[in-house]
Amino acid sequence: MKKFTLFFITLLYLFQIINAQLNPSLRKLFSAVLVGEKLYIYGGFMDNENANAQKTPDYRFFYLDASISFDTSNLPWRAIPDNVKNLPLGSLSSVATGGVAASNGGANNDSIFFFNNEVAKSVSPVLSYNSLDNVWNTQNLSGVKPIGRNQMRAITDNKGKVYLLTGFDFTVQGVKRTDGLFVCDTINLNCVIKDAPLSRLGYGVTLLPNGNLVYIGGGNRNYIPVSDGFKVIYLYDPINDKWDSKVTTGNIPPADVGITTVLGLSGDKIILFGGNNGDNNNLYVLDTTNYEWYVPQARGKGPVFKRGEHCANVIGKYMVVTFGSNGVLQSKYRSSGESDVLLLDISNDSEYIWKTSFDPTPLTINSTPSNSKPKANNIGVIVGLTIGIIVLISILSISTLFFIRKYKIYKNSKPIPTPGNVLNNEEIMSIPSDYELSHKKFETLR
Repeated sequence: MKKFTLFFITLLYLFQIINAQLNPSLRKLFSAVLVGEKLYIYGGFMDNENANAQKTPDYRFFYLDASISFDTSNLPWRAIPDNVKNLPLGSLSSVATGGVAASNGGANNDSIFFFNNEVAKSVSPVLSYNSLDNVWNTQNLSGVKPIGRNQMRAITDNKGKVYLLTGFDFTVQGVKRTDGLFVCDTINLNCVIKDAPLSRLGYGVTLLPNGNLVYIGGGNRNYIPVSDGFKVIYLYDPINDKWDSKVTTGNIPPADVGITTVLGLSGDKIILFGGNNGDNNNLYVLDTTNYEWYVPQARGKGPVFKRGEHCANVIGKYMVVTFGSNGVLQSKYRSSGESDVLLLDISNDSEYIWKTSFDPTPLTINSTPSNSKPKANNIGVIVGLTIGIIVLISILSISTLFFIRKYKIYKNSKPIPTPGNVLNNEEIMSIPSDYELSHKKFETLR
């Protein structure tokens, strides 16, 4: 009996080691890129700005495990395997020089492309991380040399092209420019620069279901908010290489920088969150059918402090907000007991809900009317039962194998399958990204 108890204590200990969690530092002006069920976090200004903190790989590049349920009081931050050995910190622009911009790329959007700033002249302008193989590569793009900074929002379309709107003076192929839009093809590995009618930093950019990009808010090269940044918005059509501007109406947000925007699940709403200035309201919504702003209904315990220079991604039915700051130098939210991660359930346009628990159950995407709700509870029950059965079979297999070897109950018995053989058959359900949720839904409706 003692040996049996010791066995399960050891098993529990190993389980805890495998699922060991990080406790990352506060940060702002960083990158958050969703690949499958992992939300990768890279860089940013951390609360501990000494040299050792900046050079600690596991606190510069890590991920949030979105494949499991979790509570925001106990976040499943995970270290990347062999990160200490593999992370090429010396080849990535430091935060002191303006950092990098990052976004999805590659044939299946399963890689992360990092764009260095113009100060990093001795290193390659573009690096990539393959999340499936856990491999870093230097990318030699033909055409112009792209420029990325942590105050630029990179976004990827459904053709593997990354768009980087600039907000400062720079030189490309010997020509000085004050504005421009870098378009980097991560499949064919080339980059061009397009003219742009605006120059911004700390802005929001959203990919619409029709492939157009919407640029909202932000500030000038001195990071001062543009006065009409939310009243006048800009749309870019990549197919026809055409810009258009729209004058919005309604409850227009005050000028602000350090904001984020995401596409709502219905595909026709842009959700604005946070910022460094303006009012104390964290949420605004722009209806793209009539370009009218409004303050959405939201219940639940929302954030006490407004956050800026954070990141926001859509995972399943949630807008997931990570880290951020209050003003330029402060991060007060931790002292008030708030988590580094905020969850806003955006599955119902008529009322959003602030949550503290994350449910990884994928949304069902079909052609049913928008007021119909998928039977997520039934899916959750099936998934829960399946996982429970697999875990139970694994424990019973381990226990049986233990007694066979230790006490030789069945001397002539055939080998028993190991738990690994059982677990290898488990199917992991993927969580659609914010683009996939909108794009696939609209493909179905066409």
